[in-house]
Amino acid sequence: MRVRRPICLPVLLVMLSLGSAACSEAEDEDPGAASGSASPFPSASPTALEPTPAELAWQDNFTSAQLDAYNDALAQFESYETRTEPIWAQGKVTSRAEALFKQYFPSPIWQGYLRRLRTYQQVDVQIDGLADIYWSKAKSISAGGRSVVVEQCVDYTTISTTQRGSQAEPVDWQLLPNLRTINLEQPGGNDWLIYGIEDATSGKARPCTP
Repeated sequence: MRVRRPICLPVLLVMLSLGSAACSEAEDEDPGAASGSASPFPSASPTALEPTPAELAWQDNFTSAQLDAYNDALAQFESYETRTEPIWAQGKVTSRAEALFKQYFPSPIWQGYLRRLRTYQQVDVQIDGLADIYWSKAKSISAGGRSVVVEQCVDYTTISTTQRGSQAEPVDWQLLPNLRTINLEQPGGNDWLIYGIEDATSGKARPCTP
């Protein structure tokens, strides 16, 4: 079943030289609006379709408790995407952005995302838009339900990247559905944390079938 999901897509531009100027102190504000850049890829409204038995066959490999863990982990990741989408669209470091990264990632992973956002701010890059998720399934779920690996087939064509007000052309892999793998864990019975997001921006493109 195809679903609309907000997503942050790491920039694939050649970064301009940052020079010796230090990053200015960003205002502590709540980015509530996207950058306003229109995507060059108009997206049709998703069709509400019930998944077929074949699409749900992967669930037979797991217990009901494991599937509950998968649903909770996936919901946490979707919450991360929804809440941070306006942050990437604004492309500025704020205390709210730092707090959200700390909430969804363990240390030192959250610091890496904050550094990426700071780099975007320095070179005036904004990542804006919504991605389509063709399907999601569990690649693995630990016996105790504390670790989940989610695999998704993602349509990235609705993502818009701008730098200094100019629209960036999509790269080749972005025009095709690609796999994304998300590793989540629930340490010590706390909230689910994201330990890794692997897609074409972090390695080799992996085309998938919607």
